[in-house]
Amino acid sequence: MTEEQAVSRALQANADVRLQHAEVEAAQARLAQATLFFQANPELSAAVGPRRGTQETTDVNVQLTQAFEVAGQQGARDAAARASMEAAQARLSARRLEVAAAVREAFGRALVAERRLILSEEAAQLAAQSLTTAQSRLEAGDATRIEVNAARIEVGRSQAEARRAAQGLSVALAEVRALLAFSPGEDLRLLGELPSPAPAPDSASLEALEHQASSRRPELIAARKELEAARAERKLATRAAFPSLRLGAAYSREEGDQILQGVLAFDIPVFNRNQAERGEAAARIAQAETALGTAERSVRQEVQLAAARLGAASASAAAFAGEVREASQENLLLINEAYAAGKVDFLELLLVRQAALEARRGYLEAMEELISARAELARASGTGLDELPQ
Repeated sequence: MTEEQAVSRALQANADVRLQHAEVEAAQARLAQATLFFQANPELSAAVGPRRGTQETTDVNVQLTQAFEVAGQQGARDAAARASMEAAQARLSARRLEVAAAVREAFGRALVAERRLILSEEAAQLAAQSLTTAQSRLEAGDATRIEVNAARIEVGRSQAEARRAAQGLSVALAEVRALLAFSPGEDLRLLGELPSPAPAPDSASLEALEHQASSRRPELIAARKELEAARAERKLATRAAFPSLRLGAAYSREEGDQILQGVLAFDIPVFNRNQAERGEAAARIAQAETALGTAERSVRQEVQLAAARLGAASASAAAFAGEVREASQENLLLINEAYAAGKVDFLELLLVRQAALEARRGYLEAMEELISARAELARASGTGLDELPQ
């Protein structure tokens, strides 16, 4: 499974993403309701009864009325529902962005764990070769029992490290499997290469990332839409204080006469002028404005911190890349050959080998931090990994 395949599967399987998608569907249903031209159903009333007097008759009265919104309630309701739906969509995008970043980071850590296991196994093999060489030299009288014992200790230490590396890989793969919602028996094999170190974003690139984050971070889009919805709800609450109009027709029959009348009715908002909802709407606007300002500052800081982290990680990875890695790999092979030929003693063998192994371990640690930093900057700026400065 490649990284992009893993991200795609996680987005389909993640429970929080599915829950947020259900919230979007609910918001879409509320928008469909809000766009109805008539928010209230027609009202039909009827009355039938006898009239008793000099002549007994049956009086009939039938009335049909429909409420109309004439103070702009329809537009305000539609705007509030549409903004709420777009806010829900933005929250869904935010959750998808978080899941994608988490999968990319876990995927990268698993790739590094695989390389760390390979390195540990190589170190264990080299230690075993050194032990064989030390025993041969002891038999030939060219080494001491101390060298053999030291070689045997080194074998045990390297084997223990290989087991820890294997355990680390199992943990890293388990994290990926959990993010992808794999079943216990489902096999997983990761396909991919470690990224190449890239220079840190310069001031122009950082400014561009901050601008992208301001316009593309789903959390900011959601906060802006929440403010828009709150303002529309305040408008709706204000319009709801206006008299509502009802139009209709009435038919009646009295003493044998048939009467057809038009009906005009409206309430008189003298006592209840929707004070509570208007006050709540004003409070929601204040809350939404505060939340938006806080989110804007937080996003800007997140981008700056993530860019600084990426710069440090790139510099660290670059320090171990290229000739340093090649030299450490070459030294691992040359020092064993030199020891077998009797050109160096065992202490020199251990010192050179440990230096070479530490350099390769340092490179893997730097790559793990680089992967995490790239995923964090992609999330903070609301961009894809391929959109980050190269």
